[in-house]
Amino acid sequence: MTAVVDTADTHAPSSLRRTTVGRGVWLIAAATAAFHLATATIYGYHRDEVYYLASGRRLAWGYVDHPPLTPLLYRVSADLFGTSRFDLRIVPAVLSAVIVVLTARLAREMGAGRQGMILAAVAAAVGPMFLTLGHFLSTVDMELVLWTAAAILLVRLLNGGDARLWVAVGAVLGLAMLDKWTTSLFVVGVGAGLLAVPERRILRTPWVVVGAVVAFAVWLPNLLWQAGHGFPQFEVAANLRTPEAIATIPYQVVFFGAAGIILAIPGFLWLWRDEAGRRYRAFAIAFVVIVAMVMLSAGKPYYAGVFGPVLLAAGAASGRWSFRPALAWFVGVAVVSAPFAMPLLPLSTADATRGANKEIGEMVGWPHVVDVVQGVYRRHPGATVFAANYSEAGILELLGPARGLPQPISGHNTYWYWGHPRGRSPETIVVGTSQEYLRRWWGDVQLAATIHTPGGVHNMEDGAPVWVCRDQLADWQTLWPKLRHFQ
Repeated sequence: MTAVVDTADTHAPSSLRRTTVGRGVWLIAAATAAFHLATATIYGYHRDEVYYLASGRRLAWGYVDHPPLTPLLYRVSADLFGTSRFDLRIVPAVLSAVIVVLTARLAREMGAGRQGMILAAVAAAVGPMFLTLGHFLSTVDMELVLWTAAAILLVRLLNGGDARLWVAVGAVLGLAMLDKWTTSLFVVGVGAGLLAVPERRILRTPWVVVGAVVAFAVWLPNLLWQAGHGFPQFEVAANLRTPEAIATIPYQVVFFGAAGIILAIPGFLWLWRDEAGRRYRAFAIAFVVIVAMVMLSAGKPYYAGVFGPVLLAAGAASGRWSFRPALAWFVGVAVVSAPFAMPLLPLSTADATRGANKEIGEMVGWPHVVDVVQGVYRRHPGATVFAANYSEAGILELLGPARGLPQPISGHNTYWYWGHPRGRSPETIVVGTSQEYLRRWWGDVQLAATIHTPGGVHNMEDGAPVWVCRDQLADWQTLWPKLRHFQ
């Protein structure tokens, strides 16, 4: 492929770079949102959706395993639109469009011309990671939006912008900490990057301190919630360590598809060693630091992937691509990879595709879980319903009332804080876990049903037993501390 430099605006002054991203970018953003809305009801709820929705019903400044921003978005979404699959996918579809526009905007701030912005926008629309995030709302959606917004503000500062922009940077990063604590990777990475380059001069202003105070003030309520509950987030994080961290770098190419090779890698090199990109070299150093921290902490590779829009934007600004071939590669690879990034194929293929993306399998079979529990409950009316994990509890809470089921309880993560019955239950229906475990707390434990996920999908719920437990050995208040599990 012959590189053609997109010279129209590569060296344009910052005032010209602030102009609109152009109609083409807005059309790509609109098409992205429309695509996600059109595919919103393929398969079913994702296991995390029903938990975030349950969290949103109980708004607080913190939860065991996530800060409050994403549950708040679920609450707003449910109040405005409802709780059907389509209703819950409106917000992530809109956010996917926002990410497209912000990535193009960031490319523009770095000097990209019209074609560069188009490529950045398409990359942020069709990359496998972006496709997955556009299908259902997770904590990563807002993290992407906020990291990219913070990068735009930092680039403006590097371009000679008003030092008071540090206040906006602080507000954005504080909000990002209310979404995911992994934003600390961005803060440490960018901070190290700025200290290592001559552009550290932008730190020599009292507005940096003001921005830091703003960030801490925004984050403080969540920090206080965690402190008041013994920092359960750290316990959860310790249980999320993964050997996949060693492959964090190659995973970035997987996350971004063809754009990983055509934009992200050249973008990193442009930031690192090109004279035109040297002003922004702090971002290249930041990426190295972020990847190192993810690998050393055995974190999930996608933690570093959230920095991707910066690399894609830099690649777009570098101009080291040929527009039409690059665009063709982006779209062509997306057509092949999209069915592995989000549910697009018939249900009969779900078990095979979950080998490439396990999240696809976690969008199958949730109404069936409720059907099975309902069948057991009809034979044991009045029983307490206890779920082994937050997803089982969440779907039973969402769909159960219309089926005559009671409010479920669970010891998993924040559900543990949401309470338990008083005294002892004559009968308890338990979804998941083992008979051996349950016999610690009940004298009589009988298998009542087994969940088999429709379509032959071997997801986390496939094969889960449903037990009927009697002869409870202690009251719930005594048992509850022993049933807690944060992971």
